[in-house]
Amino acid sequence: MEARRDFRFGVNLLGRGSADEFLGQVRHAERCGIDIVLLPDHLELGAPFPMLAAAAAAAPAMRVGNFVLNAGFYRPALLARDIASVDQLSGGRFEIGLGAGYVKAEFDAVGLPFESPGRRVDHLRETVLQLKALLSDPEFVPPTVQSPPPIMIAGTGNKVLSLAAEHADIVALAVLADDEALAERVGFLRDQAGERFAELEINLIVVDLAIDREPDLATLRSHRPGATDSELLRLPNALHGTHDEVVARIRELRDTFGVTYLTPIEPSSGDLDAYGRVIGELRSAP
Repeated sequence: MEARRDFRFGVNLLGRGSADEFLGQVRHAERCGIDIVLLPDHLELGAPFPMLAAAAAAAPAMRVGNFVLNAGFYRPALLARDIASVDQLSGGRFEIGLGAGYVKAEFDAVGLPFESPGRRVDHLRETVLQLKALLSDPEFVPPTVQSPPPIMIAGTGNKVLSLAAEHADIVALAVLADDEALAERVGFLRDQAGERFAELEINLIVVDLAIDREPDLATLRSHRPGATDSELLRLPNALHGTHDEVVARIRELRDTFGVTYLTPIEPSSGDLDAYGRVIGELRSAP
């Protein structure tokens, strides 16, 4: 029987405001009991590595990471240098997050070809393999504190999940239609990973964190256009209900699907406070 993994709670910040606003969000997340602050990798947002180094300094109790880097933007040796530097600066609190990239306009803007999905995943695979080799090498400069830092791979397709099953420490599942789709994807991951499945931490991105407030259907619909209201409310990536209902749902996600790591996107100050109360209850009576 697989051992029950502890919960982890992250928050994915966008960093669109000033430095003071961003660091204020980071410190607020630390006060709420968040385990890790993460940043995405899009051209209209701040550069993730310097912002994560600042976040690590501002909140020494939290880990920091990417959710997620677009592997297509990077050469592995240069990426390894940046990862190692932030891992050093954070005292070994950095986590790598990688995806294949999906926004064609961003590839166009930086002058890179937008390859087929299969070729983008092939580049992701090569990036993962080279990072693991470089960051595990005791001769690598700059040296890391962790050897290597944990790697999260994000996606829902068969090819990405097969790669994650073989090489990731953490698997992040993007938006899925309902619990049946979540169960199917976790089942596929389990089949691909075999005995290694017990080593994997499963993450679910939360696109709307609605504790003691009405769900934001417009936000949900932006992630699943064309869905009805009732379909949107069935998204596993939406947490909504009273405090007690959300606590029960998070336990269900763990006990039924093996999801133990949750990451809401840019929660408001009030939503973050409500999230903190949920975290406190789950930690006191897991």
